Amino acid sequence: MTQISPYRESQDIITVGVTEPDKLRTIVESYRPALDEYADFYRHIHQNPEMSAMETETAAKVAAHLDRLGYTVHAGIGGHGAVGVFSNGPGKTILLRAELDALPIQEQTNLPYRSEKTMIDRYGNNRHVVHACGHDMHMAALLAAADLLKSSARHWKGTVIALFQPDEEETGGAQAMVDGGLYEKVPVPDLMLAQHLVPDLAGTVAIQPGPVLVAADSMRIRVVGGPCEGRVNPQICVDPIPLSMRIISELQDAVTREVGHEGDDMEGATVACWGFHAGEPGNDYVAYADILLDIKTFKPDVRQRVLALIENKFIEDCKAAGVPRNPEINTTVRAPLTKNDDAVAGQVGRAFQEYFAENSIDMEFTRSCEDFSILGAAHDVPYAYWNFGGTPRDAKEPFPTNHSPFFVPELDLTLKTGTDAMALAALPFLVS
Repeated sequence: MTQISPYRESQDIITVGVTEPDKLRTIVESYRPALDEYADFYRHIHQNPEMSAMETETAAKVAAHLDRLGYTVHAGIGGHGAVGVFSNGPGKTILLRAELDALPIQEQTNLPYRSEKTMIDRYGNNRHVVHACGHDMHMAALLAAADLLKSSARHWKGTVIALFQPDEEETGGAQAMVDGGLYEKVPVPDLMLAQHLVPDLAGTVAIQPGPVLVAADSMRIRVVGGPCEGRVNPQICVDPIPLSMRIISELQDAVTREVGHEGDDMEGATVACWGFHAGEPGNDYVAYADILLDIKTFKPDVRQRVLALIENKFIEDCKAAGVPRNPEINTTVRAPLTKNDDAVAGQVGRAFQEYFAENSIDMEFTRSCEDFSILGAAHDVPYAYWNFGGTPRDAKEPFPTNHSPFFVPELDLTLKTGTDAMALAALPFLVS
């Protein structure tokens, strides 16, 4: 049975009893745990990463730590999802999220705790693995914030849900957790909070209301080359390889003409080819080409126009080339638009400005995508999502970005910032 927080009936999500900055600062600074333990946790996870949907040991380590903190732990949700719940009397229920999975990239740093791990991925390929997106830091910071909130429980009321999501990099884990009975085990939250490490300077945080990350769709297309009806020689038909390559090369220009440039006006869309496969060894002709596209958009109406344009272009160009039948097209949502709730993001932003001062900066809209919002979509749960920086302050440009094999944050200041930000974001909704 789905558990609904009694406070979900009220719409006063941002109404809190006490939000004096000095009180929040005192709680954070007085109850912040010794971060050496969490730095060790970070180094261990960084050195022992696991790929999407294969986060067995990572999830077990997280669950064990939540149990030691005194949280009620639910494991194995939607694969390897782990959740800790701490109920502390009547009040708001707040979900705090971090991610478990790493990337199939070979690390190229000189860290003493660099990853040298390889895994057989769920597609049967042997891959190098590294936390090149910051999920290891997200986990360490959320566990430290969960520790802080548990230790400071006499100063607030409500329920904290510390959720560790699997399979974020391939954007399937949030839906898998919901489908796996998440809200049969924990109450539906009144609001949700999440953060992401980015190559801003360490010690900085950035948030804004409204849209912050794009929507992403995956489109799979099969362009059929033959055999052609009425021909006894199937190899004499249409070669789908040059036809598909030509269509792919023209897509971005066609989309730009239709909806505008991908720049500051935010009307634009991007189309990237993420996969192309055609032919098999031993065959003397190519029967079809399989294509995977990643399509990112900012506005729902633009999304519909772009998807329709791409489908129509494949259909019309294939027809003009004389292919035997229309291409097979299947579109799925990879990640919805991430759009911060004005009230929740506003409250979090005010807390950040008071606490971090000049290190609280404006968040820029980016063309990254996330499935975080899916965790609360069925119940229309408002949320806030922000960035925090990890680039060493003495680093020289260009900085390694997320998904770079050289991506690694400055450890101590970044961990402190992520811990403080996560706890500070939750406290205004809990303190009375």
